[in-house]
Amino acid sequence: MIKSQELADPGSCLNRAGHDEMVFVLLGRDAAAPIAIRAWVHERLALGKNAAGDAATTSALVCADYMERQRAEWIAAAMEESQAYRRKDAS
Repeated sequence: MIKSQELADPGSCLNRAGHDEMVFVLLGRDAAAPIAIRAWVHERLALGKNAAGDAATTSALVCADYMERQRAEWIAAAMEESQAYRRKDAS
């Protein structure tokens, strides 16, 4: 979920965490984040804690896919900016 949406939703996982409960945040720019999310989904299903296609696992997989697309867009934009800088520097 987008940070601002997570914080604004009183029913979000983050907002439901206990005051002293440890939480762990994965950032979209971290290449390992989508892999970790998919591993979490796999483990939750294997433990019987979730059912395939339920809201939590579906949301997690959508998040992982979004993170991959967003990161790819950032990389493409950075490469384009770098190439534009090189073209400008070469002229």
